[in-house]
Amino acid sequence: GLSKSSTQVPTSADEEKSEINVGPCTWVINRKCPDDRIGFYLFTRHNTKDRQYIHIDSNLKLSNISVSYFDPKYPVKIIIHGYNSDMFLQPLIDMKDEFLQRSNYNLIYVDWSDLAPSPCYLSAVHNIKHTGACIAQLVERVLDLGTDDIHVIGFSLGAQVTNYIALNLKSFQLPRITGLDPALPLFTFVPKDEKLDASDADFVDVIHTNALLQGKIERCGHADFYMNGGVLQPGCFGAGSNPFACSHHRAPDYYAESIRSFRGFWGWPCRSYINYLLGLCPKSDRIVVAGEDCRSETRGMFLVTTNSVSPFAIGRWTDNVGVGDKISKVSFADPLQRQIDPFGKIEGHFNNLDIFPTPYSQDPNGSDWPYFDQPSEDSLRLEEIKLRILSASTEQNDSNVISMQKLKTSLSAEETLIARYKNNLTKGFIDDKVFKVPEVILNN
Repeated sequence: GLSKSSTQVPTSADEEKSEINVGPCTWVINRKCPDDRIGFYLFTRHNTKDRQYIHIDSNLKLSNISVSYFDPKYPVKIIIHGYNSDMFLQPLIDMKDEFLQRSNYNLIYVDWSDLAPSPCYLSAVHNIKHTGACIAQLVERVLDLGTDDIHVIGFSLGAQVTNYIALNLKSFQLPRITGLDPALPLFTFVPKDEKLDASDADFVDVIHTNALLQGKIERCGHADFYMNGGVLQPGCFGAGSNPFACSHHRAPDYYAESIRSFRGFWGWPCRSYINYLLGLCPKSDRIVVAGEDCRSETRGMFLVTTNSVSPFAIGRWTDNVGVGDKISKVSFADPLQRQIDPFGKIEGHFNNLDIFPTPYSQDPNGSDWPYFDQPSEDSLRLEEIKLRILSASTEQNDSNVISMQKLKTSLSAEETLIARYKNNLTKGFIDDKVFKVPEVILNN
């Protein structure tokens, strides 16, 4: 592995110089913020196409953010690109479009491409400290405007920049940081205060897509999601494509899709990556959502599967027939799907439920949805419940077999299913939290 010393600045520097230039590479030494090579650009619903340059300085009077389209009533998203890239990386621009179609946001893109060009990875790693300090100054001006609803999203080396934002905010803890496949090279053996970790925000969620190669394999957040195993992504092996670069860039692809996805990216818990490699983490019905709508209470490591092409989200496999499970003698159906309109919203007349405030409220139980740190002892009990349901068709005397003989003459099978589903929703749970809806077994 590479040691910490590999990231140090060349020692031939003059103490008074603000930077050292070696070919196309720049090592920032004593530069102060603001730095004209670190640009901040605002997108809102007032300017969805044309970015608005934001000048940030040591106080609001010297800054122009207060006379921009920035509106402190709305959440703030700060989006940071990685090495050998810029703010116009397509998946990052896709995020802008998805966010602004979803709701009102202040989207601030950081462009530090002048400090992270190819082939200057060593200097780019060094420059994340300075870049993080300047973004922290941006956060301070946002706080001056009266909002602390701030979410920082960093891709690749941009995810490592977020650590230095946190270190430079003396009296404020960021509410949320999302790391999209945080960069691996030169960050393997450095101490935690020099890389992204769970102490950098109230909630840190991380999506891993190219671990061991360009991204990190180790957990570095409160919730770490390993997409398709976290190393190589399906659909990245076509002729002429680089499977490693493709897999790395899937992290922002997945995240952009998650912003407005009704299906969602759902993961099941796993104690460790070693357990995953040993095959000790089979799919579970204890699932949590990854991406933009990941709950801040989520804790642990989770495994997620996706499609190989867009749309990547599969949804909750516990509502999808046969995904990852052997075929059962009892078939499964989801009558609730018949009560969803084309825009992904539950129809208001169904079960007399209140209209969901947005189509992104994916949890029928609201804030009571279970989120997990590690698999607990009752996981075996849940599996037992599941097996009993699966065997219900052969155990005629089992209590899980639902006798609907009395209703057979008055209700169709579909009406019976919907009635039972409504009943379970009203009780606040769905089939003992197994989240599968078995078709009613009608006795002949």
